Amino acid sequence: MADYWRGDFYGQSDNILGGARLMVLGEAHYHHSAPIGSEIPEITNDVVTAYVDGRLGPNAQFFRRVERLVTKRLNDGLTREQTAAFWHSVIFSNYIPVIAGNKPGDRPPEELWNGAAPHEFIENVKRTEAEIVLVCGTELWRRKPIHKAISAAYQAGSRQYEAHEINWSPEWRAVAAHIPHPSGSRGWSYKRCVPVVDYLFTALNERRLAKGLQAPVILPAFAFANGQSAQESADAV
Repeated sequence: MADYWRGDFYGQSDNILGGARLMVLGEAHYHHSAPIGSEIPEITNDVVTAYVDGRLGPNAQFFRRVERLVTKRLNDGLTREQTAAFWHSVIFSNYIPVIAGNKPGDRPPEELWNGAAPHEFIENVKRTEAEIVLVCGTELWRRKPIHKAISAAYQAGSRQYEAHEINWSPEWRAVAAHIPHPSGSRGWSYKRCVPVVDYLFTALNERRLAKGLQAPVILPAFAFANGQSAQESADAV
């Protein structure tokens, strides 16, 4: 199985996300020559490292959009140092833990959506004690397992969306919400996605407050550094 990426500063209160335990969940890995269904345990760590080091090339859009969205640097983007700080503050995992295709645009075979994927996803949430999960992709959102649906959790535009809970202990559960896949163009906009991140961080702080165990998360100091609100910046994209 592909190992998940765990940033060096994940969960630390002084990291770029104020200690929020955020899992970014992608769909699957693609490899130009490896057989579909084969295992490359180090592939996730290799891909994130390549992006942080500036070596990922044309496939960097996924990571670039996610980091801009979560940190609210929608227009200006992040510096190389801020990019490294962001990815070293999160968990990144692909839902399907084996090679799902040989080129971008290949769709995972049906058997890979079932197989080990649902179990590995739940186990990774437990292992990392994730508080919030940003699910990247609409089909992925529909297919992944959940323990509880939260109806009308937040609104984006004129539509209300549900959120999901993933239990990782009798007392704690992660809250998940989704965005369209960041590598695509159809259906993608910051305006659609900003309410998702706002909801996740609001839910995280409300649950911490209810437990009375941890300080609230403060968003990155460089958020809104261009003087715009998130909504104004999203509207401009």
